[in-house]
Amino acid sequence: MLPLFWLFVASVLASAFLIFNVQPMVGKHILPWFGGAPSVWMTCLAFYQTALFVGYAYAYFLAARIPPRVQPAIHGLLFLASLAVLPVLPGPEWKPDSSASATLRILAMLSANVALPFVLLAATGPLLQVWFARALPGRSPYPLYAVSNLGSLLGLLSYPLLVEPNLGLSLQSRVWSSSFAATGLAMLACAAWAVRSDPSPSARPWSAPRHGVQRGDVALWILFPASAVVMFMGVTNHLCLDIASVPFLWIVPLALYLVTLVLCFASERIYRRSVFVTLAVASLAWLAAAAAFGPQGRLGLVFADSAFATAVRYCAALFLGCMVAHGELHRLRPGPARLTAFYLCIAGGGALGGLFVGLLAPRIFDAYHELPLGIASCWVLALVAVCRAPSGVFAGGLRTAAWAGVAVVTFGAAGAYAFRAVQAVPGTLAVERNFFGILRVIETPGNTPFVVLRHGTTRHGLQYKSPALRQRPTSYYGQTTGIGLVLAERTRAAAAPARIGVIGLGIGTLAAYGREQDQFVFYEIDSQVVRIARDSGAFSYLADSPAEIEIVTGDARLSLEAELERDGGREFDVLVVDAFTSDSVPMHLLTAEAFRTYAAHLADEGVLAVHVSNRYFDLTAPVARLGREVGLDAFVVVNQGAPQRLAEAARWVVLARDPDYLEILAAKAARFANRAGRPLMYAFRLAPEVVAAAPLWTDDFSNVLTLMRGSPGLL
Repeated sequence: MLPLFWLFVASVLASAFLIFNVQPMVGKHILPWFGGAPSVWMTCLAFYQTALFVGYAYAYFLAARIPPRVQPAIHGLLFLASLAVLPVLPGPEWKPDSSASATLRILAMLSANVALPFVLLAATGPLLQVWFARALPGRSPYPLYAVSNLGSLLGLLSYPLLVEPNLGLSLQSRVWSSSFAATGLAMLACAAWAVRSDPSPSARPWSAPRHGVQRGDVALWILFPASAVVMFMGVTNHLCLDIASVPFLWIVPLALYLVTLVLCFASERIYRRSVFVTLAVASLAWLAAAAAFGPQGRLGLVFADSAFATAVRYCAALFLGCMVAHGELHRLRPGPARLTAFYLCIAGGGALGGLFVGLLAPRIFDAYHELPLGIASCWVLALVAVCRAPSGVFAGGLRTAAWAGVAVVTFGAAGAYAFRAVQAVPGTLAVERNFFGILRVIETPGNTPFVVLRHGTTRHGLQYKSPALRQRPTSYYGQTTGIGLVLAERTRAAAAPARIGVIGLGIGTLAAYGREQDQFVFYEIDSQVVRIARDSGAFSYLADSPAEIEIVTGDARLSLEAELERDGGREFDVLVVDAFTSDSVPMHLLTAEAFRTYAAHLADEGVLAVHVSNRYFDLTAPVARLGREVGLDAFVVVNQGAPQRLAEAARWVVLARDPDYLEILAAKAARFANRAGRPLMYAFRLAPEVVAAAPLWTDDFSNVLTLMRGSPGLL
């Protein structure tokens, strides 16, 4: 029976691995079509949670309603049908238009291209556990659920570390499809073996410690997974968008969530209620105390306010909270007869949690309020589960007193944390949340007050309120930056009217360079950014500019491609690409196909200016390589911060067909100096061997992980 056991283990592991490989693969494929927003991932996650529920529902129906000998035949037929939708990557016909709802479009394309194979893989875990219980009746099937989550964890980690760096998307899709077929055959072999099995009459079937199902158990089967999913998705949003804009940080909360499932279901000896409840309450108190007191005195290290320290606190609270939720869930597991119903409830709860965070919360909340709600709901459920338990550390005469104390500490800490979480940042004028995240308009007082637009941790622009400074370009776009040098040259008084294209509106700072008869065309994917920059009254760059301003709402690359096909190139004198300052780099704007589109929109003497300032990625050489691919020579223009000139340190790559123009531009950059006579700007051409060694990214293959800096730095 040992080979049979390992065949079941391998099949469960492979199916879960494929589930967590197809998610980032398809997500990477469609992410560029929707502007690279983190909410694309959240919508995908909500879909996958729902598809997981459908798969578990199918497994429940098959196991409960269909005779055991017929089950493999039905599953085999559906498996053959699913081969018809391979490969799972959506085709170009699914690209959205500007009028389509991003959320509905994503859900429709995933339903058409991914749903059937995903549902069958999702059904594999519970079905194989049912068949395992029939083939090996003396063994508990629940460790296979831990194996399933281990496969999910391996799939999650292998994609960014092994798959993405070595395989293009088209090859990934083919390998995944072949692996799906092999896994299906292994699964059917397990089913056939289980059907042929004739257990010995003396074999004692395994039964759960709580073989029966008590009143209220089903509700807890649903609500515990829902609260855990809300917690992990809430922590993901909070860390990645509001705390630390660090690449691939979203992997950490999901990995912790999966690890807790592996630990809790691998053995009933791992989860100890008294230990983990105590630690979880302590972690929540740590969160609340850090929010309330901050880094003060000797406790400064414990309550440190750095991004790393904050991430550690949130991840500790998530891990321990999920250990409690999943540990209590494991304690409530039924016998094999109700196994598929148990997993159906788990999947249903996960789907409810995913839909709440991915679809409902962005529409009803203006901040990430779902995180304290998830934490509070987890603790309410834990209190209910423990109070229902007939035995344990807190049972007997001390039950009421002990849990009253736990409740006071828990809800006191949760209340303090929630109060802190919903407090507005000082100076906040407006907060808006949508598909792309949270936008904040913040005013900073002082001798020279200014207003800033922030998207999570990324600043989209800054404008001074003083009339003397109000119309001057600031930040990465100041007069002593690479783009300031380029636009000052193209919009000088004696120059002909200029046509300027800008990918990324921000607050419209670059419109400050406009003159009468100049035309500025801004491409912006987020309609709320457009409204804030143009209509809110907080910023006036667009309104004050004498140039003609046009704003195209939608993904910039799709818009440029549509314009090229419809009307031909725009003949831009300058095309600015400013979309790479955050940790979430929109890779579809950094491929050879994208740069061919940019070049097609340039006038003969046009200039492409790409903003590559980034704390985590060095994009300089890849941009120069892409420029060379489309016939553009490149100079790198780096400037130091110059507060007196309202400019911050920045790095731009300026590309043009005429190398002489770039030499002249470099000479002009060298003239700028600070009061001590030191250069404020310098321009240089990368060595040919550096450019040649840079990766050439395409729509099929890209891997930004290889360009991560050893340590964070803007330039």
